[in-house]
Amino acid sequence: MRVHRTVAAGLVALLLGMAPGAALPAQDESAPAATGDAERMAAARDRVLPVVVSILTVREDFQQGEPVLTVSSGSGTVVTAEGHVATNAHVTQNGRSFRVVFADGRELPAQLVGEDSLSDLAVLKVQPPAPETFAHAEFAERLDLRPGDTVLAMGAPWGLSNSLSAGVVNNPRRLLVSLFDDEADYEDRLGADQPTGRYYAWIQHDAAIAPGNSGGPLVDLHGRIVGVNTRGMIFGGDLAFAIPGPDAAVVVRELIGKGRIERAHLGFRLRSLKGTGFERGVLVNAVERGSEAEQAGLRPGDRILGLDGDRVDAPQPVDVPALQRRIAELPIGHRVRLDIERKGRRERLLLTALAQPPDRGEERAFLPFGASLVELTPAMSRRRQLDTESGLLVTGVRPGGPAAIARPALQSGDVIRAVDGRPVASHADLEAFAVPGPGRSLVVEFHRGAERRLTALVPVYGDRVRTPLPELPKAWAGVEVQAVTGSLARELGLPGPGYRVTRIYPGSPLGQAGARVGDLLNALEGQPLLPANDNNADGFHQRVRELPIGHRARFLALREGRERHLEADLAAAPADASALRTLSQSLLRAQLRELGFYDRVARQLPATQAGVLVDGVESGGPAGLAHLKTGDLIVHLGDQPVRDLDGLAAALDAALGEGNGRVIPLQVIRGAETRILYLERYWLTETR
Repeated sequence: MRVHRTVAAGLVALLLGMAPGAALPAQDESAPAATGDAERMAAARDRVLPVVVSILTVREDFQQGEPVLTVSSGSGTVVTAEGHVATNAHVTQNGRSFRVVFADGRELPAQLVGEDSLSDLAVLKVQPPAPETFAHAEFAERLDLRPGDTVLAMGAPWGLSNSLSAGVVNNPRRLLVSLFDDEADYEDRLGADQPTGRYYAWIQHDAAIAPGNSGGPLVDLHGRIVGVNTRGMIFGGDLAFAIPGPDAAVVVRELIGKGRIERAHLGFRLRSLKGTGFERGVLVNAVERGSEAEQAGLRPGDRILGLDGDRVDAPQPVDVPALQRRIAELPIGHRVRLDIERKGRRERLLLTALAQPPDRGEERAFLPFGASLVELTPAMSRRRQLDTESGLLVTGVRPGGPAAIARPALQSGDVIRAVDGRPVASHADLEAFAVPGPGRSLVVEFHRGAERRLTALVPVYGDRVRTPLPELPKAWAGVEVQAVTGSLARELGLPGPGYRVTRIYPGSPLGQAGARVGDLLNALEGQPLLPANDNNADGFHQRVRELPIGHRARFLALREGRERHLEADLAAAPADASALRTLSQSLLRAQLRELGFYDRVARQLPATQAGVLVDGVESGGPAGLAHLKTGDLIVHLGDQPVRDLDGLAAALDAALGEGNGRVIPLQVIRGAETRILYLERYWLTETR
């Protein structure tokens, strides 16, 4: 959740939320109100709650240059008979796949129709197996809320569907600027690269909402959607904010019709007259360098008095969003007339309304480089004071990956401009180099601040298999021991210093020689075993490793006050986890490794047990959505047993090739149980 730094200090964007629904009968708002608020609340509930849905979103975010799939949930409302669902853009942001859950428990996939980060609104469309007509709710046509009006917040807080809370409107027109904030910083606080709430004031209310409510409706007692719940307090009481319903309706309709929002841009920012001493107009707070506004002669500090002949005024911060929306709704190419006042003199300026450029480019991970990158926009470049407006901005680097070991290494904040002399301004430009081949170095030109640098980078393709370097085998006695110094021996009542046997591994050399748990080993090859301290048993294992594998080692042990001579044929030490092969499986989005001796012992499995151990799972990947967990041992996939990493890959290919059924069974050993899980083919294809 994004925390916004206001004096209230705690406003956060709530977690994702969406839903689909079906058309509801129109209600005559002029009819007499039901007797009592309880009846009216019940009527509003029954009108809207059945079409409020929960949304399951598989998101692709980026951590240290790697794409990571996670699962989020949110809320939404079905708003058309065709199954369009209105929700927040931060619910669908970075979404790779969507599912909606209806009030009756039915789940259906959904596709993103469009999203608009500047209003924080998005639209999904439900994909039923056969055409159907959906019940749906309707937006209020006008905002007529007053402080104290009862409102209902509906959605899925913390993923708990069909939830409803009641409260009252605190303020129907609220800007998230406290008495002590500088309103000029308002947009930057709402998001440096993707500000939201630029074009409306919020509805402040106290109906309880929590993460997961985002995108759900705020409903009045007429059963109208008067707002879309978007933000809440992370602490400090019931304080919530919703996008006004009439404003949301305009954006939703345009997203349904066009899939995007077209806005005009003049190249300046506004602030209210609060604290300036002026009584008329709106203040120009900032002018972008090189913009249409600057070229027309507009300057910071100018006061705009008229727009295309109409008077404009913004005495308070809450009045600014409506003016900014009015400018944004100007037709592209329209010749705009501004009447301004500068130092007591009035002037008229003419500007051409241009299409609003994107605030932020698309972010992706480029796996051959082991880096995440975002397409640079002029707005991003201005905010970072970069000397270039095109290229790929590095946002993260995978430790040990190609970008991290390039000569010199790339780092976050660098801007890639060219590869092997070819300009790179988009992901498509870079992906032209994603052709597997021999490990040939690429020459990457990048900007770091004001410097223009070159680096040699060798890309890596495909799933990452780590095969550890071979190590020389070492002798092993097959026991775990506890160091016992002379002073500790006296306190424990033991006959002397040495190493007390605490565990004997199955089939171990000392176990076969007759050792038991509790034996005190105090000599090896006739030399005393004297621990350096009570906390470290490495001295024992080091003495054993100094002997050759296969050597018959002679141990002296004390058991129940009597000396016992044990002779053990030392074996090669089993490989520990760091010496086993690992695989980052891109289709399952899971980290896997070979099963080793110590794994079998820890899980009390037979020495012949085969399988693949799960080392890590991305919650939003197919494995995570099948509820596979770290520590699970995969023993069967589809119709094939899984013996090792290669066997898993073969079983997965075979199961996908069959293409039968909606799910692929996956059998795992978890703790003392053997469980059956199911990989859904839908997620295997949707999250590729």
